Amino acid sequence: MLILRAIRSALVPMTMPLAAVAGIPVLLVTGSRRRLINFCTGLWADLSCALIGLRVDLCGGEHLEAPRPAVFILNHQSNADGFLVAKLIRRDIAFLGKAELSRQPVRGRLMRMGGVILVDRQDAGKAGAAMQAIVKAIRRDGLSAAIFPEGSRTHSTRLGPFRKGAFLTAIRARVPIIPIVIHNSIDAQPKGEKLYRPARIRVDVLPPLDVSQWQVKRLDDHVAEVRQLYQRVLDGEWVEGGRHFG
Repeated sequence: MLILRAIRSALVPMTMPLAAVAGIPVLLVTGSRRRLINFCTGLWADLSCALIGLRVDLCGGEHLEAPRPAVFILNHQSNADGFLVAKLIRRDIAFLGKAELSRQPVRGRLMRMGGVILVDRQDAGKAGAAMQAIVKAIRRDGLSAAIFPEGSRTHSTRLGPFRKGAFLTAIRARVPIIPIVIHNSIDAQPKGEKLYRPARIRVDVLPPLDVSQWQVKRLDDHVAEVRQLYQRVLDGEWVEGGRHFG
């Protein structure tokens, strides 16, 4: 079993270039870069999840489609969360990624070509410019943003502090926030582990949050309220009919 996990984990990085090559006919037929990116995003996510053995139990999936554009926010437990984001949202996404990924010659180049905005989390100025780029992508191009407000992965299923960037982005872009609560993606790969594990992940997508009346001067309160909402869901206080997705 360990050998099989090692082989599958080693193949996961190959799914991105494979999806890029598979998308070439889409570009040739449609001439649309956006359709190419959407196709490659979905295929990359599906291939990666299949290799790892990830299955998703989804509750509230109808909130993934409307309204759009929106700012999707997600708690962050595992490297597998990136695959889950792409599998769930699938199309017209503006991603934020770590600047360190740019040092990976193939993956970094493909991510930039796909419109991923790489953020230096240690440089406040660059991080602010990245958020401005996300707002522009939402308002000009009609894309939705996918942001982890914790910033980095946690070491457990406990929530980390929420940063303000995702919430400011929604206010400035004048779009709703759609919370996606990931319960146990840490089962697929705890922080510090190199190999992925097959896992069944529970995900709750909550109804959109209207931010049109939010005030920047009360942003700390708004962020705290949303984080508390996440905590209630993780504690089992949110009940809605679920379905299997995978």
